[in-house]
Amino acid sequence: MSVTVNQIELELAANSGPAWLAEEGVPVTVSFPAEAVRFEGDELCFVTGGNIVRTVPRNEVAALSWRGGARGRPGEPRNAGQSWTDEERDQLTAEVDAQLTWAEIGRRHERSVAAVKLEAAKLELIEVK
Repeated sequence: MSVTVNQIELELAANSGPAWLAEEGVPVTVSFPAEAVRFEGDELCFVTGGNIVRTVPRNEVAALSWRGGARGRPGEPRNAGQSWTDEERDQLTAEVDAQLTWAEIGRRHERSVAAVKLEAAKLELIEVK
């Protein structure tokens, strides 16, 4: 029996998690491989092989994106490696202007958070530090 492991992206709320994780007031996106996620009480649990492999406090989760392996490598977003169209760039500009979370923008474009941030930087929509 084969197990499908997906890539799950979480955007953690600003000012949550350990101090070393991010600058104050800036949401952080983290990515975990898992078969499934479920809520148990106040915790979001990542499950692989029927076992909980990681937990995150529910109140610290600002956004959750599920990355299945529809094409390409397992866990890779559907549009990974695909060129950006002018239409997608216009949509990205509008989404950044509307202050959507990076996880939500990634989900809408079916691309990783890193990919949408990189394209936003290329378009000078965000400052790269």
